Amino acid sequence: LVPRKESENMLITSIKETIDRGGKALIPVLGVGRAQEIMLILEEAVRTGMLVKVPIYVHGMVWDVTAIHTAYPDFLNRNIRKAIFHKDENPFLSDIFKRVGSKKEQDQIVNDEGPCIILATAGFLNAGASLEYFKLLADNPRNTLIFVSYQYEGSVGRKVQQGDRDVQLPNSGERPERVKVNMVVKT
Repeated sequence: LVPRKESENMLITSIKETIDRGGKALIPVLGVGRAQEIMLILEEAVRTGMLVKVPIYVHGMVWDVTAIHTAYPDFLNRNIRKAIFHKDENPFLSDIFKRVGSKKEQDQIVNDEGPCIILATAGFLNAGASLEYFKLLADNPRNTLIFVSYQYEGSVGRKVQQGDRDVQLPNSGERPERVKVNMVVKT
């Protein structure tokens, strides 16, 4: 197991490298808990200058769950409570986070030039917005897929994590859909 601070530094380094290449960093997240943890890490990294400010898109149920965290700050850790109540700085409400609410917005993010960070559910790449982004971003070697959660055996995420560069997607209709993976993959 890698110590937490080292894991955070690895995450920030992977994102910096992606930004330097002009790529997009896709982070498949679990909607409850891990997503908010990653949001806090990213917000602090941008606020302290460890990361340059690029758009951070939040897609899927992450936004709704984060709203609950924001509504009940008493249940968050001491440092976050202090920031919210004494400094009037809610990291979840930072202007660096952009909500993605439609397929049209998703397509625009993928087609826009320039780097960005995308937090999207589901965390295992088997369904949801993360799978849709993956399909659209996987062929570009400037992009990075960053796993921040366990990938269960048999999931698309686990296959990619283990080095599969030609992935068959689950239940993709009559003819199985395959994705060529040229993007950088980090865990």
